[in-house]
Amino acid sequence: MAIDKNLTAFLVVAETGNLTTAAERLGLAQPSLTKRLKLLEEEYGTRLFDRQPRGMLLTPIGRELLDHAKRIEQRYLQAREAIEAEKTNRLEVLRIGAGPLFRRAYLVGAFDRLRTEHPETRLELRADVHLQNLPLLRHGELDIVFGALAADIDEEDIDTVEIVSAHLGAIANSDHPLHRQEQVSARDLVEIPWVLYSNDAETTAMVRGFFVRNALNPPEFSVTTSSYEFGLDLVATGNYVMPVPMELDQYLLATGMRSLPLEMPIDHFVAGAYVRRSSLSYPVVRRLLDLVRTLSTRDRAPAGPRRQP
Repeated sequence: MAIDKNLTAFLVVAETGNLTTAAERLGLAQPSLTKRLKLLEEEYGTRLFDRQPRGMLLTPIGRELLDHAKRIEQRYLQAREAIEAEKTNRLEVLRIGAGPLFRRAYLVGAFDRLRTEHPETRLELRADVHLQNLPLLRHGELDIVFGALAADIDEEDIDTVEIVSAHLGAIANSDHPLHRQEQVSARDLVEIPWVLYSNDAETTAMVRGFFVRNALNPPEFSVTTSSYEFGLDLVATGNYVMPVPMELDQYLLATGMRSLPLEMPIDHFVAGAYVRRSSLSYPVVRRLLDLVRTLSTRDRAPAGPRRQP
């Protein structure tokens, strides 16, 4: 049993809005992908996409189908996982997506322990923020995603598990002049060159909001990069600052960086896990959640003043 290939093609194109990107994700040649969409449109007797220079846009009927297609896909994944868990009670490969906070602070220790307790399961990690990883969770390409928890997610087959209340700070190398101040204000940060992780639109929005709340124009962000590690390398060797969860501070000290003593955090957010309900049938998934919860209780950044939500 497998979800209809044409419907899968429709889902990926609807999500990416781009035939080339969708074809790469599906491992198809673009003509083959186009043929699948055409067959689906013939089946329903109507266009599902408007093909425009800026991408593939769903028609009103396409948007209606999308809601049903997502539910079909999730039901299929849930059934497959539930049956497999009942038959074997084991998972051959556990595929995990994680943002910087979890993969740097908690998952190294959790992976080490999990490999000892569940040697039958191979672990795979995809390093990216939750906005990039969630579509892969929905399609069954990931089993669990760690990152900031979106307040507006409403998917009946995906559970969210709160693990830590995180505080967004700004990190700089230990020799940065701002470390000589007892407290660093938003105004102190306006003229400093910033490095931003381009994959994380939510953190960028938090930084902009921080300056706006302090009646300041956001600074010109000097560098954006899709590599979190490259951003940290720039901070370690230059005069830059970079928004980083304060909970990572102790893990970055060895690299010559530490959080600036801000008057208050840039923002705060709840972080945790997204997991398909059926994946929780596997003991290895439940154990991973337990390990990350335990490891997260070791480090609690000083809360400091918080902005009211």
